[in-house]
Amino acid sequence: MRFVSSPPAAFWLLPIAAVLLSSPASAQYGVPGAGSVFSSAGDSGVQSRYNKAKKGANLNEWIKRLGDDDPDKRLDAVKSLGDSGDPKSVDYIVQAVGDSDPRIQAKAIDYLGKLRAADSTPFLIQKLFTVGTKPPLRHRILVALGKIGDARASRPILQYVMQDGNRDVRGTGIFAIGEIGDQSIRDDLQQFRDHEEDPMLQRLCSEALIKIATRQPPAVAKDPSALPTALDAALQTDR
Repeated sequence: MRFVSSPPAAFWLLPIAAVLLSSPASAQYGVPGAGSVFSSAGDSGVQSRYNKAKKGANLNEWIKRLGDDDPDKRLDAVKSLGDSGDPKSVDYIVQAVGDSDPRIQAKAIDYLGKLRAADSTPFLIQKLFTVGTKPPLRHRILVALGKIGDARASRPILQYVMQDGNRDVRGTGIFAIGEIGDQSIRDDLQQFRDHEEDPMLQRLCSEALIKIATRQPPAVAKDPSALPTALDAALQTDR
């Protein structure tokens, strides 16, 4: 009598596996699809190499791209410098504010505010007062100065607000003064509010004064020399 051998168990499991790995079945049973199973291992490496090729490998390469003829590459360079976390990038972002492309100027100013780059305060103030700076860019400069929070900017901003005729830009300047929270500007700002006829600007001044009045003073850094060293502590223990 002839016996026919049964196929191995794995043979019967193949159709089941094929069904489970199909998109509808994998979604229903929570099983990852075949594409994700077999491609995920190399995705991170490929993506990393792609990003490296696209944005640049290091700070020096991004700096070189700031001088590229293609404005899109210069814009990508500003973004890469801003996201790099390298303190050295601030100087080059400041240079990018002088780019001929308005998009690059705006992005560079936004990053200076985002990074709270206090070293850029004098430059931004100068740009604010420069003849030919357009109102939208002045608006961004004032927003950036408010984010930076450098008290050196509060008085020049108020001076600019007092002489500028653009209502929206003036309002942004007053808001920035409130964000900075410089206590030394309170009396001058209040005096400006009392003589200002625009109700909206008066309200913004009042709100800024409240912010300044309720702003907590910055924490005073302790003198490291006044703190006991490990040697001092050891000597105190021995006594």
